[in-house]
Amino acid sequence: MKMELLITKGQNSGFRQAITAPQRILIGRDATCDLTITDPLLSRQHCLVEITQNAVKIIDLKSRNGTFVNGRRIVEMVLSAQDEVKVGRHTFLVRQQTGASSAPEGANPAGFCKGCGVPVTDQDLQNMRAIRYGVNVYCYQCIEKGIEPDQLPGSVGAERRRPAPGGGNFAETASEIRIPSIGAPQGGAIPSMPNPVTRRPGNQPSQANKQNALGLTKVGPYEILQILGEGGMGAVYKARHSFLETIAAIKVIKEELSSQPDIVKRFLQEAKLGVALDHTNILRIFDAGEHDGTYFFSMEFFAGKDVSQILKEQGTFPSDILLSLSIQMADALAYAHSKGVIHRDVKPSNILVDGSGMVKIADFGLAKAWQKAGAHQLTASGQMLGTIQYMSPEQLEDARTVSPATDIFSLGATLYFALAGFPPFGEEPLGKVIENILHNDPPALREVAEGVPPEFEEVIMKSLAKKASLRYPDMGSFKQDLMRVAENV
Repeated sequence: MKMELLITKGQNSGFRQAITAPQRILIGRDATCDLTITDPLLSRQHCLVEITQNAVKIIDLKSRNGTFVNGRRIVEMVLSAQDEVKVGRHTFLVRQQTGASSAPEGANPAGFCKGCGVPVTDQDLQNMRAIRYGVNVYCYQCIEKGIEPDQLPGSVGAERRRPAPGGGNFAETASEIRIPSIGAPQGGAIPSMPNPVTRRPGNQPSQANKQNALGLTKVGPYEILQILGEGGMGAVYKARHSFLETIAAIKVIKEELSSQPDIVKRFLQEAKLGVALDHTNILRIFDAGEHDGTYFFSMEFFAGKDVSQILKEQGTFPSDILLSLSIQMADALAYAHSKGVIHRDVKPSNILVDGSGMVKIADFGLAKAWQKAGAHQLTASGQMLGTIQYMSPEQLEDARTVSPATDIFSLGATLYFALAGFPPFGEEPLGKVIENILHNDPPALREVAEGVPPEFEEVIMKSLAKKASLRYPDMGSFKQDLMRVAENV
């Protein structure tokens, strides 16, 4: 079934994109969405469109201003032909494709560049002045800045695990994706890992682009040596201080995002909170600055890999090794909580491990200062931020209600992933994942992972309780139980 998404009203009116079933499109104003719409009335992650062979469903993701179908605010709804969906100032249709003539007069049949927003025509695509990827198109200027096909979400070069989608037989899915586990090392240390470079899976740059993903050779006093990773907001580089000759990691925000106050505010908040946190197992941030309109901050260079990448390369974690690592994770988060900081995005890709078994928790970009009496928050609107597969139920329902219990839940979900090879509530479709987090218990670890001590499983399952009051009272208590289990393994 050939389908198309057509924006009929709003700044991006005329955008028309062919889509195929099955497919899901995350819509919002965040640069990491599948379809980014620069509309101030949209939440960062506003709604999700799920297209299957039999139906098209739209799911509102707890957006501040709501998702409307034919003028009625909805939570979740199966769309019929010609139903109009309104998000912010934009209206769109998802319908069966009828050819180019179905677009309204003056419509741009190709769309707008996701990187910078300029119009892209079919002729641009045919003449290789632009490329199409999924529901997005990119102009050649953005491609030259470092948006290469092998770095885009969902690309062939970016292998992605698809274990345990929401629903279905989790145990069967787990058996299909199992790969040999890393062997138990001598002395309890994690085995040596080849090429220990901090880089997100699937975002490895080509040789031609390794030095210059965002067109940079120097940022402030730092000389760029090598790109370590790239995401929706920017890139991380290995760099050398011009005067001190010390090595650091530099996080740089993308130029096209520097003009968006909310993104800059979140970026600088990460730097401010990071500077205030001084713990062995938290990636240390040194300073921040602005150079020729580019915002950046420097942090310690840590030669490690994230948990997702380790699992992808070496298999699920043995319980004894994960227990040693998890105690470090819990200790770091307990320290952050003692300083009044909640991470809010604890997940495998934000936890780094080096060859000696040292843990560093990174990316406090969504963190906030927490006060029981209530504090001014960057997300005072209550819109949802973070990675859905590892979110707590209360974080899904209202971001303003998050507390240290949120990080306890997310750490438990991360440990489950490390043992089982997939998130406890599935990976996709996102609508099913949300339903599982809110209403369904995850499969027992003993059914989907080998050799997990019952005491370890009990600790993890307690951290995943739906009600925050049924989890550990604080991260320190979580750590104490992990230590108790480790002593008996």
